Amino acid sequence: MLNEKFIKEIIKTSADMWNKGWAERNAGNITVRIDKNEIIATDELDFSNDWTKLEKILPNLAGEYFLVSGTGKFLRNISVFPKRNLGIIEMDENGACYRILWGYEGGGEPTSETPAHLQAHSVRKEISNGVDRVVIHTHTPNLIALTYARDFTTATLTQLLWEMHVECPVVFPKGVGYLPWMMAGSQEIADATADAFYKHDLVMWQHHGVFATGRNLDTAFGLIDTVEKASDIYIKAESLGGIKHKPSLDTIIAISRNFGFEPSKDIIDELRKKS
Repeated sequence: MLNEKFIKEIIKTSADMWNKGWAERNAGNITVRIDKNEIIATDELDFSNDWTKLEKILPNLAGEYFLVSGTGKFLRNISVFPKRNLGIIEMDENGACYRILWGYEGGGEPTSETPAHLQAHSVRKEISNGVDRVVIHTHTPNLIALTYARDFTTATLTQLLWEMHVECPVVFPKGVGYLPWMMAGSQEIADATADAFYKHDLVMWQHHGVFATGRNLDTAFGLIDTVEKASDIYIKAESLGGIKHKPSLDTIIAISRNFGFEPSKDIIDELRKKS
């Protein structure tokens, strides 16, 4: 079996997601852009498979390799059967197609959210100068619950989370992009998610789940863990009689700047208008 560092890391992350209760049944998916020099020497790659065409051409992903969780697979099983539940795909020289090089043993395909993941990778590679390599999508119960109970915009969801845990303006000063309901797996939601990633490291799909990106699995996982904890704090505080004490917007800005970050100007401006 391919026994590289990135395989071990995705095994740990998928197990953490399962243990957190974020990945019921076959929920959740992970993609990692990997350096082909790390795997090109292995004799386990199969370059004979057919190409699958994407709806969107992604030129800046041409020739890139990705480790991708499988469609219909249970993240909790990755640690037991990595080669059955994971695969490695290669983008063609134009960024228009991909083919499977490794994995999905016994028959399988990359996650149905592959278009959304690849478009997100394209955006994040562009704006991070290649630093961001990971996209995680998962179903965090407390954050999902908020989208059933409250009406949100990007600004109001971000404000709630910033207010509920004073670490939040430091962990995600760019805020959380919020997308109203669209069909999962559609080109519409892939396009909207990619657009949101130009401004945010986190994107929330109403009624469904959250996407996060980062330079590695720990970074992306940590973003999700933080927003989910803030959501949990909000729900607990509400159940204790309601929110009576919360930091002001000026305090939130000061906290972020104290640690060398600048909160999203677009979000701050929108919240100022509402106050």
